[in-house]
Amino acid sequence: MAINIVPMPNNVYEYGGEKQFFEKDFIFEKKDSIPEEGYEITIGENGVFVAYSTEKGLYYAKNTLTQLETERGKLPFLRIVDAPRFPYRGFMIDSSRHMQTVAEIKKFIEAAAFFKFNVFHWHLTDDQGWRIESEKYPELNAVGSFRNGHGFSSKNKAVYGGYYTKDEIRDIVEFCRERYIDVIPEIDMPGHMVAAIASYPELSCSGKQTDVAIQAGIHKNILCAGKEEVFNFCFGVIDEVSELFPCEYFHIGGDEAPKARWNDCPRCRERIREEGLRNSEELQGYFVNRIADHLRKLGKKPVVWNESLKSGMLGKDAVVCDWMDREHLCEDWANNGGKIIIEDFFHYYLDYNYGITPLKKTYSYNPMLEKLDIVGRKSVLGVETPIWTEFVEDFERMSYLCFPRLMAVGESGWTNWGRHDYRDFLRRAEANRAKLLSMGINMAPKKDWDPLPLGRLKGQYQHNKNFITPYFFRVNVLKKDEE
Repeated sequence: MAINIVPMPNNVYEYGGEKQFFEKDFIFEKKDSIPEEGYEITIGENGVFVAYSTEKGLYYAKNTLTQLETERGKLPFLRIVDAPRFPYRGFMIDSSRHMQTVAEIKKFIEAAAFFKFNVFHWHLTDDQGWRIESEKYPELNAVGSFRNGHGFSSKNKAVYGGYYTKDEIRDIVEFCRERYIDVIPEIDMPGHMVAAIASYPELSCSGKQTDVAIQAGIHKNILCAGKEEVFNFCFGVIDEVSELFPCEYFHIGGDEAPKARWNDCPRCRERIREEGLRNSEELQGYFVNRIADHLRKLGKKPVVWNESLKSGMLGKDAVVCDWMDREHLCEDWANNGGKIIIEDFFHYYLDYNYGITPLKKTYSYNPMLEKLDIVGRKSVLGVETPIWTEFVEDFERMSYLCFPRLMAVGESGWTNWGRHDYRDFLRRAEANRAKLLSMGINMAPKKDWDPLPLGRLKGQYQHNKNFITPYFFRVNVLKKDEE
């Protein structure tokens, strides 16, 4: 009998036959020998036996049983011995460019938890909006949470904005805790800070008034690394945000920070001289390390994007997210014992349409990088899949882009690589459509999952919104920044 579990358990032994069971037929037993997130299920004529060592493992076992149940309300006779491939299985939501309601975020969390994700990385601030309430710095909300333009892909110039109150954030964090999901906030710095600079112009090198960014892309206006008040501001923000998020990790970005303003800034140049740094790249290393030191005082571990490795100065306890590492710095970092999370731009970024990133491309990507040695392979914490919302203006579109590709990343994070079977995954993913629909998730129709290659579509990309993409825009921006 075909089973419809996503992610596929790592050990399944099917006996044949099935039966309807009632509450009295379920026996739960705690076993210390089972891994923290693992579980064992045995289903036979005499009942359903579930073994686990932690409440988290029991939660995953119950999710598996829910997926196992057939339309007839029966469970198949089998034995499952299961535990995840990686300890970190994350999804990221960008709420800065376009916000989601609290109810929508909860729908997404519910679906991710069902497929055994255990980390929610929440991107709350960027150039286009500050989405977290601040009592310490009220202008972040009065000014930084609103912009004079709704959509990057539209001509709507109406004021767009808002932010999550601290009570709403506490509610979401608690909702996640009940589903064994840690929530990692991201406050990106020193780049992607135009919303903060619009609120407090003195944070920039020039001190000039600016507006919250409307356009997507990489902006040159970044935090000044030569002003001590900038570090005090960052420390104050981190202190305030940390109170809302009990997770041991705190993401500080460190990506896409053009250095032109620093190179022209007398304060930044003086900071380079005072600290004995060689250039502005090392100045970013200095900046990130000071922020990381403050996090350590709060008992937090810093998380950064892979650009923060370029200075060669990053503290060894930092966790690095590998999203686009052309120089293979992440592999070197991992081979020397540094922790990394794989969220490859070309396979795991869910804001790109199925024409650019088909489901098969996402599913077929092995996150164990080729140049990792024995130490490096042990240094991979796991996987993460982000949905950026520059061009994703509503939840229906967001869930369409994420499902079933998020499920494919979930399988790579949980299931050992040797058990991957794409044809079988297609069947299992489709079998979970009704469950996702009941959660309020708009799963993409199966016909859209793997469209024809670009050269064979003969113009369809230009006319079908499910295939067109901002991909070329982002790549061109990246190239321009490198120049």
